[in-house]
Amino acid sequence: MVIKTIDPDFFNELIKLPSEVLTLIIWFLPKCMLPQLLYFPPIKEIVASVILSDVNITKPIEKHMGIDGQEANYSECYCRQFEISLSNLMKGIEQCKIYPRSIYINNMKEFQNVLDDPINFLKKIPSINGKFFKIWASDSEAPLRFFINSNIKFDHLELFSFSNTLTLSHVATSIKLHDVRLNDYAIPGVKKLQLCEIPEDDRNQTYTFSSDLEDLYISTRESIQVTLPPNLRKLEIHAPQSSVDLVSEEMVNLEYLNLVLSNIRSLDEAEIIAPNLRKLILECNNFSNLNGLKQFRHLRYLELRHLRFPITLFDNGSLPELESFICWDCSIHNAGDFDKSLSIFPPNLKTLELETCKFVNADFSNWELPNTLESLYVSDSPFKDGFLGEYLKDVDVSGNELTLDSNFRIFHMVEKFILHPQYLTFESSDFMYHLPNSLIKLHLISRKQGRLSPLIQMVKWPPSLCDITLENFNIDQSMLEFLNFKESRLEKIKIIKGDVKRFIADLFPVTVRNLSLKYMGIQQLSDSFENLENLRKLSLKGNQLRKVNPVKLPMSTLETLNLYQCNLRLISPFLVSMLEEKNKNAELKVYAWGNTNISVIDIRTALKSIKGLSLELNDFDKTLTEIFKHSSRLQCKYFVYDPYSKESKSSATEEVALDYDPDDLYDGSDVSSDEEDVGGGDTNRRKM
Repeated sequence: MVIKTIDPDFFNELIKLPSEVLTLIIWFLPKCMLPQLLYFPPIKEIVASVILSDVNITKPIEKHMGIDGQEANYSECYCRQFEISLSNLMKGIEQCKIYPRSIYINNMKEFQNVLDDPINFLKKIPSINGKFFKIWASDSEAPLRFFINSNIKFDHLELFSFSNTLTLSHVATSIKLHDVRLNDYAIPGVKKLQLCEIPEDDRNQTYTFSSDLEDLYISTRESIQVTLPPNLRKLEIHAPQSSVDLVSEEMVNLEYLNLVLSNIRSLDEAEIIAPNLRKLILECNNFSNLNGLKQFRHLRYLELRHLRFPITLFDNGSLPELESFICWDCSIHNAGDFDKSLSIFPPNLKTLELETCKFVNADFSNWELPNTLESLYVSDSPFKDGFLGEYLKDVDVSGNELTLDSNFRIFHMVEKFILHPQYLTFESSDFMYHLPNSLIKLHLISRKQGRLSPLIQMVKWPPSLCDITLENFNIDQSMLEFLNFKESRLEKIKIIKGDVKRFIADLFPVTVRNLSLKYMGIQQLSDSFENLENLRKLSLKGNQLRKVNPVKLPMSTLETLNLYQCNLRLISPFLVSMLEEKNKNAELKVYAWGNTNISVIDIRTALKSIKGLSLELNDFDKTLTEIFKHSSRLQCKYFVYDPYSKESKSSATEEVALDYDPDDLYDGSDVSSDEEDVGGGDTNRRKM
């Protein structure tokens, strides 16, 4: 659920819930909304507790801005903690008698102010987190010395670009350093250490660490030596352009290993012995020998990037516990005979993902998939028909060309089925009458050209299906009717490319929330879409709506309307419902780019009459461009292609009454028409 504004009725209903449930809901609300909720007395105490539980001390407090430069609504709040000044935090603690459970300080000066506070409240906070940057001053290290001598223990400490070499004692459980040099990296008590952007002066240095360390991350462009501590559980080294020499003993606790290295050719050279490793990610361009993988008998997850390996990698029972195999931009070669080669994946494999892999003397059919496989993702890789396993639950296949014969069926356990090659052909549409009851998402996408045999009877949709996309199958009116969407429970419907002259709202289910009919040849619309009472997003992109009649829309739910490249002359036919008294507080965002023949008078009249309307257009008109500069509801983009821009614009102005009152035209002021009509009791909304 997206919350843009505060609805008193909604929060009054929340009061009826148990306090622990109410607390959980408030915890997940946008942080910027919380102060306003303090004005609801029944939940004030809970809201105050949530506000003060997790705070970020900062000054000044800045409001979020939307992508158009205007102040954002609550739905665009991205605060992880509640941002508050130190003075307001102290007032809140004094009034509510509540101390934060965790606190974040991102400024050395604010940290000094916190320590100077007479009640020394930091001692009462379980979790303290700091992020400090170098201060460019004559004695830039003085604040840092003050911080080091403060005896404050941080949960997480992050330091940026301090030029002097530092000595850190047991100041934090987790430390992250950006371009910072230490005298000694063996810091007692530190469980997690991240070294980002190792300074140039540390080239060829040997790093050693405390035996307390469990999680180590190193990112460097410099060549270094690293002696690994024995108790590591997680190790990540990112050095794609430099050399990192590793020295280690056996690490029995290591479960996660991520190596991005250019100087090693095999795991034996890395000298890592980790008998209990669970997850391994390798991106080592010079790797030529993967035999070292066989030591990881308990490996569950393997990801290879930009490597070359044989299709027999998993033969002879290697990696028996492997559950996920991910391959990015790899070369998979076969040294044997193409027709006779057949390799078997590990018996417990559940997820297989091949992204832009190149097969040499092999293709996907040279692998035998285990019955345990549940998720299959194949991108831009050669494969043949009939490879889909019957126990699959999640299928995502792309590539150049895929043809499925008349016997094709989506297997009975599939929940998500996505095909999106360049060319997709179904020799029969019979599979559409045998869809599995477990199906949740169905995307049949042909990037360039697709073919699906005509339907000859009504489709019966699984009750669980909520998301469908059909692209480039030239859906016509007859096929749209046979698709029988009205009898489904679909919430998201997207159809791209077709020949449907009239958009009939009754063909779609009341459950639909997101409806896209793009480039469908639509020229006429139903008089009303109000039966689609759950509709939130409607896209009619690329249809011919030049002479559309007025259409009623479900304004109690509709949030966005996409009319991109629709050869519009008028915007007002889509806004008649917003003029009704019951919809006077409705808000609608209309995207009408690529319609340079649209009437400027109609646009300005609509924006003046309807305070809840926001509109995005091309900057094809100087008057609109000037209004955009000081408007919060009109946005003009520099250039969006309009295929109909060469047509005569005279028809657009002719369709708008020429005796308009200049006072009825929007000039960029956000004072609503309701506020302007102060002379009477009832609100008079201007008609367009």
